[in-house]
Amino acid sequence: MPGVDIQNISFSYDGCSRVLEKIDLHIDEGEFVCILGQSGCGKSTLLRLIAGLEKCSSGQIIVDGKAIEGAGLERGVVFQDYGLFPWMTAGANIVLALKKKFPALSKTELKDRTLELLKSVGLDESVYNKYPRELSGGMKQRCAIAIAFGIDPPILLMDEPFGALDAVTRSMLQDMVSGLWREQIQRKTIFFVTHDVDEALLLANRIIVLGQSPSSVICDLRIPEDKRVSRDRYFEDAEVLKLRNDLIRYIHADIRRHVKEM
Repeated sequence: MPGVDIQNISFSYDGCSRVLEKIDLHIDEGEFVCILGQSGCGKSTLLRLIAGLEKCSSGQIIVDGKAIEGAGLERGVVFQDYGLFPWMTAGANIVLALKKKFPALSKTELKDRTLELLKSVGLDESVYNKYPRELSGGMKQRCAIAIAFGIDPPILLMDEPFGALDAVTRSMLQDMVSGLWREQIQRKTIFFVTHDVDEALLLANRIIVLGQSPSSVICDLRIPEDKRVSRDRYFEDAEVLKLRNDLIRYIHADIRRHVKEM
């Protein structure tokens, strides 16, 4: 299970306006990292760089001793828009991904594994034959998560995957992803982009806060396992509420600095 070394990277789209500026981080294998910050601060850009979908303007990102030079099956991605082909059934979408990762599996084995994955994300067998248009947003995102965990990448990148969902469905999927991660013998390294402080605190054991563009790391917070609390006690734990307020202050203070410098 590889860790990730982000070595002094910067990025700009046009060679002039910097989006990210000198990001330098080491992520241990098995960490659940939330990348937190205001909209437009470069969170998704950083995720795309780790995914290999964009190239650093300077610096490099090292995974398992090798510099990232493009996309790879060791890095799964879950986007906000679900990423399902609309002309294929949910089952066929999952089978396609599994076949690419496990070409030696038979059709029967691929279907059996797909049905197991659907069950693991709380969907019944009937979803296998349904098209994305027949599924709710939450069901489509469950399918996308089933694909991501099904191809079993050691690194999973999630770009605001629950941002378009209602509050109840969002809470259910947050708990589901957290549970899937915790149940693994060898936990995946997860990068999860969000602008929601509460979501970050409920999911992550490490929170990276990016400042205003050109973004740098303004806070790197590790949360020990014994300091994490369940959802039902989240707003009753004084220490967690202090962390929540501190994170909000970091973000607001950076915004005020940015406005003064304009």
